[in-house]
Order: sequence, then structure tokens, then C-alpha cells
Amino acid sequence: PTQMGLVLGRSSYIDDIAHGAPTWDKLCEDLNALLFRLLYWNITVSLPKSEFGKQAIPYLSHEVCAEGIGATPKIAKCVQGLPFPSTLKGVQSFLGSLNYYNKFIEDLPVVAAVLYELDEDCIRAGHDLDKAKEAFEIFKRKITSTPLLRHPDCTKPFVIIPHANPWAACAVLGQEHEGIIQPVRFTGRVLNESELRYHIAEKEVLAILRVLEQFRPLIYGSETPIVIYTRHSVLKWLLKSNSADGRHLKWGLELSKWTLELRRVQRDEDGLAAILGAGITPREHLDEVAENLIPAKGRVKAPPPISVEMLDSDFEGYVLSFDGAAKVSTRQGSCGWILWRLPGWNVLSAHGFPLDDVTVNDAEYHGLIKGLELVADRGFRDVVVVGDSRIVVQQAQGLIGCHRPNLQRRLAEYEALNMKFGSVRLVHVKRDYNQAADYLTTKTLALGKA
Repeated sequence: PTQMGLVLGRSSYIDDIAHGAPTWDKLCEDLNALLFRLLYWNITVSLPKSEFGKQAIPYLSHEVCAEGIGATPKIAKCVQGLPFPSTLKGVQSFLGSLNYYNKFIEDLPVVAAVLYELDEDCIRAGHDLDKAKEAFEIFKRKITSTPLLRHPDCTKPFVIIPHANPWAACAVLGQEHEGIIQPVRFTGRVLNESELRYHIAEKEVLAILRVLEQFRPLIYGSETPIVIYTRHSVLKWLLKSNSADGRHLKWGLELSKWTLELRRVQRDEDGLAAILGAGITPREHLDEVAENLIPAKGRVKAPPPISVEMLDSDFEGYVLSFDGAAKVSTRQGSCGWILWRLPGWNVLSAHGFPLDDVTVNDAEYHGLIKGLELVADRGFRDVVVVGDSRIVVQQAQGLIGCHRPNLQRRLAEYEALNMKFGSVRLVHVKRDYNQAADYLTTKTLALGKA
């Protein structure tokens, strides 16, 4: 040909060429082919700058060897004595240098969140910088002691270990070598405003999806299922549910493109920590780091109530489901409530109660209040409360205002009753997931008696 054609549809300028081979003979064979191609296209090579047959080579500020790839940051020699930046531009410059090595720093988004939220006035005033300075010191240590990342091997199963906290989602992509999971890549990001309200299980899903998207070229075509170690059961539900909607439906479709093997873990005793390589931090230790570096108040949102389908399969406790109904024409209504014990979904008590002169929301509040009175009488201190009335649940959560006098009275009754409990977790679910309480309420309304 008269000119060099495109390779994989691209034409790129290559300043440095790095190539490795499993054996010396294979390396010589590949080198011969490479030199022939360079000669054919009249491309010159500087021999003084070339190295052959090396066990490890520096390449684009990285050190590449047969075992994997390591970081050799240019700022490593002077970073230990680097003072905390006195300007916002200095902080941003430091964070920019970290981003180049983000695949080596496991909990970068967890630690960096307090630095990302700094502004010029805060830095110049020098107030409330303790957490930011602690994060800065952590990064100075990490950038000079980054782990070796193993080369991906498509004949071995890839492993994903997600981790999420109130403001960040991160994950490890790894592979097993001699029974120990070694890191291949790290990834993560700080959550946006809407994602801050996601349940922690949903944030783990975000971390998993990020791995599958960002490292797709590495893992696509793997000969074995991708193993995911997760602390929550929502992932299994996403893959099997026929009722997912909204973002859950989108996530389920993305996950369905991959062959996944889910492994449930809780704490260190589940055995995961015992097989983690030195470059991977146990999840519990990451939780401890997160607790010490909680960003400013505006960055962390209260966790949302979880749906019943997100309750762990081994959840032990009490669930109260309630409902209310009313006829607009007669203002006759009813409410119903069922107290369950999990696991097993055993019914401890179920009641329906007729009501006079009520609206639908009135009836819903009656179901909530009477149900909680039953739970309090039984002496239970902690309960998950499930209802399909968005207005009642979100007013009780304080997410929306309550302006009607009749509902304000009911809300005050609920708040007084709530003081008797250790914790009341309110959950809004679709009517499809509240059919038992709905049936009880409808039947009571039709019969006109309890």
C-alpha cells in the first residue's frame, strides 16, 4: 500500500511503544515483526532510548512488569513534605494529579469528598479544615504506596467488590491468584444530589454498574461468570424481578447483559476478608474511614426508606402494613392493619375497622395510628411500617408539608405515638405490594363492620 491504513478504525500518533510476551522466544519473535513493520514504513527508532528484555519498564509514569502495573508518580519524591494548599486552585491542582492515578487509589471518592466541597473563602479563612487536612495527609501516604494492579486474565473469573457510603460509591475489580483476590483496577465517584438519597443497597448497584461500564474493554468476553460480593440482596431482586420500574428497571436491563454470580457477605466472619490481597482494604475498614471524614452537612442526605423488596432475606423483625379507604359520596370509610414477623412473614395480628365521616387520607392515617397503637401495646420497640399512601407516608417522614387541619391533627397523633418507639422506618410502596392490608380494608368497608 502507498500509505498506512487505519487500525481498528483509528489513526493515532504513538510516541512510546511498549510490548511484553510470556517467553523470551515469543518476545524475540514479536520484536522481529515490530522492527520489520517500522522499517517497512520508514519509521525511525532511537536506540539509546530503547530497552529490550527488561523485567520491568517505566511507561507513561507507570511501571509495567510481568505481574502487573504499578504507579511511579513524578511527585512522589516531594509529596511527603507538601503543605496543605492555601488556595482553592492549589487544592484543585492536587486533586487533578490524583485523578491520573485514580485506578490505583481504592477509596479516592470516599476521602476526596471533603476536598471537593471546599471553596475559596473556606480555605482562606482556615476554619473547619481539620477533615480536609486529614484527607490531604491520607492521600499523601497513598500516592507513595499504591498497590500493584494485576494484568487482567480473561481465562479467570473477574471479581467485583462494591462499597458505598452516604456520599460515595466505589468498587474493586479483581481476580483470584493462588486463592487470594488481587486488584486489577479501582474505581469510584462522589454521588450527585439526587443519588445522595438512594438507599445504601442502590448505591452499591451504582458502583457495580460503574465497573461494568468503565472496564468493559477489560472484562468483555470473559470465559467465566463475573463474581460479585455484595452486602445486600437488592442485586438478586433486580436480576429476577418482574415488577421493577424507574431506575430499577434500567439497572436490571444493564445487569442482565452480563453473566453474574452473586455471593452474599455481611462481615469479616463471612470469609471475604481472609482472601483479600494486600492491596484491597476490607469493607469494614473503609466504613471506619468514612465515619471519620463525613463531609459538611449539605453533602449528606438522610437515607431514604427502603422498599419491602429490599429487606434482606435474613431480616428479623416486625413489619406493619396499613391501608385506608373511603367513599366520597357517603364519607363512610375503613382502615386495616396487619402485623407481620420476619423472617417467614408470620401474621401476628390483623384488624379491620369501620370509620365515619372521613376522607381517604383520614382513613389512611387511622390505619397507620391504630396499627402503631397495636405494636406499642405488644411492647415492640422497632418496626418497619409499610403503606401505599404517598401523602401520609411522606408527611409522616417530614418530606412534604401538611396543611389541612384534619390531617394536621392526625399527624400530631402519629408524632406523639412515634415517641414510644426506638425506631419507626416508614416505607412507601406500590399498592401491588400492599395487597393484604388493601384486601382487609376493602372487605371491612363492604361489610360495614370490624
